Amino acid sequence: ALNFCPVQGDAQRLPFADNSFDTVVLHLILAVVARAGGSLQESVRVTRRGGSLLVFDKFLKPGERARWKRALNPLARRIATRLDVVFEEMLALTPTLTLEEDEPALAGGWFRLID
Repeated sequence: ALNFCPVQGDAQRLPFADNSFDTVVLHLILAVVARAGGSLQESVRVTRRGGSLLVFDKFLKPGERARWKRALNPLARRIATRLDVVFEEMLALTPTLTLEEDEPALAGGWFRLID
C-alpha cells in the first residue's frame, strides 16, 4: 500500500528536512513557479544522496531562439506558465545535481523527461 499524505508548502522553502526522500518528482512545476532555479535547488536539498530527482516539463534548449515562445511568454506567464525556461541554466546553479538522462517527450522535444 502506498503511504501518501499531501502537504501544502512553498516550492522555494519545502517543509521537509534535508535528505528526506528517495525520489522527488517535479511534474510541470518548474515552468510555473516564480524562481524555478530556487525550486530545483530546494528539491535537491530534500532528495537523499543517491536518490532520484525526476523532472517533466517544457524547456527551451540552450541558445534556442524560439521567437514565438519568447514573444508569447509575457502573456502566457500571467495566465498559466512560462515558455522561456532553460533547464541547463538552472542545472548550472545546482552543482550537486548530476544529469543522468534527458529524453524528449512531447512537442518535438520541448517537453523533456529529465533524471
